[in-house]
Amino acid sequence: MLSIIVPTLNESKTGYLWQILNAYQGLAHCQIICVDGGSTDNTLEIIRQSSASLLETNIVSRAGRFNAGVSLAKFDMLLLHHPRSLVDIKGIEALIEQSQQLLWGAFTQQFDVKHALLNFTSWYSNYIRGDCRDLYYLDHCLFVKKSLLEQVGLVPELDIFEDTALCALLSKGTSGRRLPFISLTSAVRFQTNGIYRQALKNQYLKWVYYFNGSDKKMNKLYEQGLDLNSRYPKDPK
Repeated sequence: MLSIIVPTLNESKTGYLWQILNAYQGLAHCQIICVDGGSTDNTLEIIRQSSASLLETNIVSRAGRFNAGVSLAKFDMLLLHHPRSLVDIKGIEALIEQSQQLLWGAFTQQFDVKHALLNFTSWYSNYIRGDCRDLYYLDHCLFVKKSLLEQVGLVPELDIFEDTALCALLSKGTSGRRLPFISLTSAVRFQTNGIYRQALKNQYLKWVYYFNGSDKKMNKLYEQGLDLNSRYPKDPK
């Protein structure tokens, strides 16, 4: 039994949302919940044409939309699904089959563009940051028992690095498990901003996070020119 929560905001630009809903909607014992943050494109239309439940909100943060979706989840195993990733259907089936034995973890991340730096980023994210440190990004597509998530206070209300903060909380009780099924993730940020430029920005933001920088300021920089996870009102001139 599995509840999949997808936080959406203007998702038609990458085409992943339709793939997610189309791939999973035929699965038995699986509930799909889309929590929208105020899309102005055809995201809502795509959701309404599927079998997914839709919750319309004005919640700015992705973390907040995940938490809103938890309240609608029918099942104890939750999949916090990145809106621009697609998990191998065999991985979803394996998670459903093993839901009684698993507490939390993630899938194996891979970018949808082949490049040496992106390949290294995925390897480091899976085998070093993930397996050795129990820290996964949301594009791995995190899964967690609802009871455990509620026990740690739900997804931390941060505009960015909520995934890192959540994994740190979950790993205090038990190590996560990485399943060997691919979560194929859009490289749209790298393609738009340039692979090396985006990689440098990511590393800079990590340092700012570890020195307790403002999550809103970090996320405004991260979202600059793309607005993929959050949309901020423009500062008055």
